[in-house]
Parts: sequence; structure tokens; C-alpha cells
Amino acid sequence: MTPGARAAQRPLENIANRVAPAGQSVAPIDYRAERWAARGALWHLSTLPRVRDCGRKTITADGSVQVRSNGAAVGYAGLASCGSVWACPVCNAKVQAVRRLEVGTVLAWGLSQGGAAFGAYTVRHHKGQNLDTLWRALSACWQAVARDKVVRSVRADLGHVGLIRAAEVTIGDKGWHPHLHPVHLFGKPVTDQDVAHLHREQYRAWASAAARLGLSAPSADAQHLHRVTAHRGLGGLDDYFTKASYAPDTTSVGWEMTSTQTKSRTRADKGRTPWDLLRAVHTEGCADSLDLFNEWERGSKGKRALTWSRGLRAAAGLDHEATDEEIAETEVGSAADAGFTITDWSPVRANPRLGAELLGVIGRAGRWAEGRRFCADHGIEIRESA
Repeated sequence: MTPGARAAQRPLENIANRVAPAGQSVAPIDYRAERWAARGALWHLSTLPRVRDCGRKTITADGSVQVRSNGAAVGYAGLASCGSVWACPVCNAKVQAVRRLEVGTVLAWGLSQGGAAFGAYTVRHHKGQNLDTLWRALSACWQAVARDKVVRSVRADLGHVGLIRAAEVTIGDKGWHPHLHPVHLFGKPVTDQDVAHLHREQYRAWASAAARLGLSAPSADAQHLHRVTAHRGLGGLDDYFTKASYAPDTTSVGWEMTSTQTKSRTRADKGRTPWDLLRAVHTEGCADSLDLFNEWERGSKGKRALTWSRGLRAAAGLDHEATDEEIAETEVGSAADAGFTITDWSPVRANPRLGAELLGVIGRAGRWAEGRRFCADHGIEIRESA
């Protein structure tokens, strides 16, 4: 039996929910190391050059890498980054941490102004359909909704002030399943009936656009829009951010840029996420999953995970939006925060987990003596910072 067949016959292991035999304990999971190990597999298997270089190549003249800790975060300076929120588990963690805080800020502002609604919209799909074709159809349907005169009139009546749109893709028995999650914000309180009325008109415009594109009418059961209340966290985007991250630790405070991430699985009836495919590749050697993940990284390249309506961020008090690449390139602190410098990165290239484990040893508190011992024990050459 091939690895792919074995993977198809059993669910992939959820690293966040390992169960120990009776009477035995489970060692704490190093989620950062899980992400680094998965990225290490992509150094050899990704079809994207920048992903193959991310965290593997150094960008300093002498090939050195600073290790920094400034009390708020711990990280490296001097490494290449790809900024791919779709294909790189390490850059994804950094980008999604920032985006989650931004979304939380805007949603809190929106609720203070009036109300909010969260939903999901998709197109009917079948196995064998091209991912890029489906994604383009998704965008075309949403643009048709935004242009629809009745939809625009209903939004205006409800005091619509803007929206955030999140893209998500899973894969299952019926192939690629792209869908959009809009968060609508209103300048006055809205009722469940108001939101239901808006949803009916948006679904009508969405279904009509799908028909014009030659797609089968999407199931009404697969589309929804519901009112968000203050006690419901991010109103549905909590689950989006969890699924959109490789091994996210949702218990960590602040989801800071170097935070650890718990689950990336969707329920079996919802299909697998691209991160499930990557896990099957680097933990099971599943060739079928590698083919799908490579198709995913090519099809998702250049697509936006989050889109903001014009002026919404400024209205909520957020500054200029950094790109995913800019967030991923951001290094911890400054040279003054460096405890020491790694002069030869090759041990980490050979064993990516070492890079994550060293950060865990040092921590935000800057336990430099422990970090030096770790480097000595693992053959990582260092020099003291000036």
C-alpha cells in the first residue's frame, strides 16, 4: 500500500490532541519546533524559490545570524524570509499574529459603533476542478454582490460602514473548496432579522453570478451570515485564524510574533486544510499530499488572505497596513538586543528544529547562559556580540 493510500484510509494525527495511554503523561508540544520542522521539509520540496530559502539562507555578508531577545519577543536577525501566509508555516505564524490583532481591533471598534455580522460564501465544486479557476470564480461572485443595486441599498439602510473579507481553502472528496468569510460592520445596531435580510439579497446576487459563470447553483446550506455579539470573540474568525495556522497555540497570550501556535485540523466532514497536507508530507512521506500541497502553493501564490474595505482601517484607528512580506521580514529588536551571534548556520539547515528549540531555551527573558550551553551541546558555533 502506498503512503498516499494509507493517508487516505486514516485521519491525519492532530498534534494538538495527542492522547497518552492510561497512567502516562504526554510531553509538552513545542509548537514552534513543529512549524520549523515543517518549513524544513519545504526547503527541499517546495516549488517556490522564496519558500525554499526562507529561514535556510542568510542575508548577511559573512553568513552570520544574530540571536535577539528584548523582553517582549525572541528571534533571529539575518535570515531570508518568504512572507507566504499560504505556504510557509513560520511566516504564516508571524503574519497571522499581527492580522488577528488588527481584526480584533477593527471588530471591537465596529461593535462600539453599532453592530457586526460574520458569514461564509462559496461556489459548488467537484473533484478535478482547477484551484485557480475556482478562486477566480469566488472573487467574481463577490464582486457581483458588491455591485448589486439591491444589496447596496440594503447595506446603506443598515448603516454599513465597511467589511473585512477573509479567504479560506480546504480540500476533500469533492476537490478544492475555496470560500470567503466576510465580516460586515454597521454604524448602528442591527437585529437578526436585519442580517437575515442582507444575507438573502447577497445570496441572490451571489447565486446569479455563479450561474452566469456557468457554475452549478451553490447550495443555500453552504452560505450563511449571522450577527456578531461582543461576547463571541472574533465572531467566527477565531476558527478561521486557527485553521489558517500550522499548529496554532490559541492559549498563548497576545499571539505575539514569536508565539507558539494548537490545532490546524478541520472536522473530517469539512475536508483537510493545506497544513494537513503539509503535515502528511513531512511526518508520513505522503507523495499524494505533496502533489496537492505543491498545487496549493502555486495556486495560492499572490492571493490575499485578508481584504479590507477602503477607509475601514483608518476609521478604526489602525495605521498603514504592512504587507505580509513586510511583517515576515520584521526582526526582533535591534543589534543592542543581541545576546550572541551564530557564525555557522549549517547545523540548523541540517536540523531545523534546533533553530526553534534555541529560541525556546533563551525565551523572551533572554536566558543567554542556557542558550550558549545549548549551542555548545549541539555544535552550533557562536561569537559574543560586540
